[in-house]
Amino acid sequence: MHTTPWFHATNIPNAPATNLVQIGIGGWQAPRAGVKVGRARGTTVMTVGDVERVGVEKIVETALELAWRGAKAVYLSFDIDVIDSGFVPGTGWPEPGGLLPREALALVRGCAEGGLSGMEIVECSPPYDWAEQTSLISARVVLDTLASLVRVGKLGNKAATRPDAWGPYPGDAPRDPTQNYPAGHFPPRREG
Repeated sequence: MHTTPWFHATNIPNAPATNLVQIGIGGWQAPRAGVKVGRARGTTVMTVGDVERVGVEKIVETALELAWRGAKAVYLSFDIDVIDSGFVPGTGWPEPGGLLPREALALVRGCAEGGLSGMEIVECSPPYDWAEQTSLISARVVLDTLASLVRVGKLGNKAATRPDAWGPYPGDAPRDPTQNYPAGHFPPRREG
């Protein structure tokens, strides 16, 4: 039954249920009994509608506040079926009306900036996907998570120092004159 891992996660002694946050639950397929038990145990369930109503930034802020409350580490489990099934057909539980890939990537980048002890991608099933797009998006979730951790200095020895280490940047971002950027791949120099 889906939501069974979440049910079992509420029984982990060193991970209080109040620190568990699910983002992007939605649709008519979500087992209501599992969601009800999770909420009764004190977990936080943020729906696709919540993301739509309050925006990605507020969802990330709230999720990190809850996940880090009294915690020494945070683990990210990313269920690929949170993304709309039109973009990720290669999953065992395709969800029409899920998040857009752009929203999902912004969520993982934001969550990663708080620091993570680890992460996983679940429910990615390449045999169900004739175009490999589910695997590509799954890989992008991992890549964006790792890049965000590097950018903020939570992975590796130091934070990124090159201004082009992560984009996109606003047009007034400083340009490093020692770098040879290809045309169109970096914002113009800041004037004055």
